[in-house]
Amino acid sequence: MIIHRVEHNRRRLRVLVHVCETHRERARGLLLRRRPDAQTAYLLAPCAAIHTFGMVYPIDVVFCDATGQILRLVESLRPCRFARVAQAREVWELRAGAIRALGLQAGDRLNPC
Repeated sequence: MIIHRVEHNRRRLRVLVHVCETHRERARGLLLRRRPDAQTAYLLAPCAAIHTFGMVYPIDVVFCDATGQILRLVESLRPCRFARVAQAREVWELRAGAIRALGLQAGDRLNPC
């Protein structure tokens, strides 16, 4: 797993993203981890769907295409739920409330740097 900074519309954020590179890392994501703090995200790529089965806290989920353009935002996805966007190539998992705190919107660009 590699850790990078995050750019939102070419503006660097005070967020570190853990890039899940292997199938095992992508399958785990935030599963069985402590709730991430406000400055932590997990990037699953390639990925178009996630679930929160086995989790005990809600998360924010951002689906992006291959260029980092945000396709869909899911705020506070509760445990035991499933979310999918067929066109997505990346999924960002963040602490619940991070989408609003960071000002993310569909059409924006989100990239590790």
